[in-house]
Amino acid sequence: MTKEKLFNKLRDKGIFWSYSKDISYEKAGDKLFLEYLLKYGDFDDLIWAFKLYQKEYIKEIWEQRLQSDRQFIRLNLFLARVFFGMDVESSYFKEMKNARLEKFRLFAS
Repeated sequence: MTKEKLFNKLRDKGIFWSYSKDISYEKAGDKLFLEYLLKYGDFDDLIWAFKLYQKEYIKEIWEQRLQSDRQFIRLNLFLARVFFGMDVESSYFKEMKNARLEKFRLFAS
């Protein structure tokens, strides 16, 4: 499977719900694609992502866009333990600065 085929599969499943239905891999780019795949893809999709991208690159995207979002603590714990080999507990994520909440506070002020 190619990156574009995996992207199209996820797009057709509705994973990119907040974007145009005709969004393409070229327009989305790797960072957006991987962020949504990590958030909403199933286990097989994640396995394919790790075959198509370097683990370090996926982890970088995860750290930048998902790790500090408390809305995804259980998912982050799963990703950290299973895919990134981290020995962490859920408290690790609860103690992080919540980037999503900070963005909302900036918009509100």
